Amino acid sequence: MKTGLTRLLPYILILLATLALVWIDKPFWIQLAIGVAITAITALAWDILSRTGQVSLGSAAFFGIGSYTLAIFEPLIGLTLAWIAVVVVCALAATLLGLLTLRLRRMYFAIATLGFALSMQVLVVVFPDVTGGSGGIAPPVLADGDPRWQLGLIGLLLLAAVALSDTLLGLRFRPAFFMIRTKPELAAASGVPVVRMKIFAFIVSGVLIGLAGACYGGLYGYVVPTDVFTTNWSVLPLAIATLGGMDTTIGPLLGAIALKALEEVARSVIGGTGYQVVYGAVIILFVIGMPQGIVGLLRKAAALAGRRTVAGEKKKERERHA
Repeated sequence: MKTGLTRLLPYILILLATLALVWIDKPFWIQLAIGVAITAITALAWDILSRTGQVSLGSAAFFGIGSYTLAIFEPLIGLTLAWIAVVVVCALAATLLGLLTLRLRRMYFAIATLGFALSMQVLVVVFPDVTGGSGGIAPPVLADGDPRWQLGLIGLLLLAAVALSDTLLGLRFRPAFFMIRTKPELAAASGVPVVRMKIFAFIVSGVLIGLAGACYGGLYGYVVPTDVFTTNWSVLPLAIATLGGMDTTIGPLLGAIALKALEEVARSVIGGTGYQVVYGAVIILFVIGMPQGIVGLLRKAAALAGRRTVAGEKKKERERHA
């Protein structure tokens, strides 16, 4: 029962927080929650791919592809089909990139995905008749511009990302991902479809990030290449997942909340552009000081508390027998 409740806890917290913020209807808190949700989705998506041993720096490519696909296809095929097009285009891009970079690992894979993200920004500028070039493009406004409905829709996408992450951490997928990450040759020899599993993880990750990018573009109804294809959207998911705790579902959620809170505190205390330096330095210190992230720190604290409880009970037992 306890395990079931623990698994349901992220869903319950997301639902309660979303409903509470929609009920309170405070624009600042709603916008803050939307920012947390979008970054949490990208971090969960990045973490799903990292479970196969691939460290991607190409999240910005899919983030931008999602926003631009929605903007380009909506006038041609309508809003509903345009959202379906986001899924299809991101899945095709992830499949192609996955096949091209399949043999690369670690640093080489990271460089290849980063190059893909940078090339996408160039392609957008080269074809201004379709993409609007450096001047940007106008995707349809999400939920007619109502912040409460925007939060509700993005909250549903976050729940879907959490459900996918939980599913891929289950007994059906986790052992296979672990073997692919640590011993790919042994995984192949054991009958694990290494290629298909990597491509599958790439597709899930790319589609989730693409949908997050489409939502981001729809928040303001206008995007430019330097806004969505920026390396910030490639580094941020990695930083959030690492800070919160990799190979978990709750980790990216905690990392997104902590990072957004840290950013707001640094912005209000320091202000200007100087807050970004302090903000970045604190992130580095956190990552160095907590290599297993917030989840690892909480697990250590829980284990320490458990040992102290057991020690206290043994002491009381000895005193009773004395």
